[in-house]
Amino acid sequence: MNKSVQAQALYLANLLALPGISFLLLAMLYRKLVWLPAKNKGSSTPQKIRDALDLNLDECQDLKQRRVIETNVSQKELDQSHSRVALWLSVIGGVAVVGGCSLIYLMTEGSTQAWPMIILYFTIMHTSFVLWGMVNLAQAMSSRLPYFKVL
Repeated sequence: MNKSVQAQALYLANLLALPGISFLLLAMLYRKLVWLPAKNKGSSTPQKIRDALDLNLDECQDLKQRRVIETNVSQKELDQSHSRVALWLSVIGGVAVVGGCSLIYLMTEGSTQAWPMIILYFTIMHTSFVLWGMVNLAQAMSSRLPYFKVL
């Protein structure tokens, strides 16, 4: 299993099975693939690693042109892109779900009407992040760039 598939699988495991443990493993993978190579750029042998997410795929007219661009991306760049997207979607998802549920609870002042809205909000947000993870896992398994740029 390559590192991009591993990152997306850990993202889905973070959402569905083992939230804390999977996030820590995902953070360690991110540190190994993205953070440490970026930190070592100032060394005597600079590594020319560009982020595959920096490619401008928005101007592609069709999927064939997008696939031609994606074939020029190395596996290391692909792994870095998928691990970056997986980690930041986990962070953004956690903040959005917990913050949104807390905000609904505080805005309704803890009334009984808050709980159905909180459950509905949580279900919709959680499902959308799971679907994003499934799409990105399919992209990683086919050695393609993730669809959702984060940072």
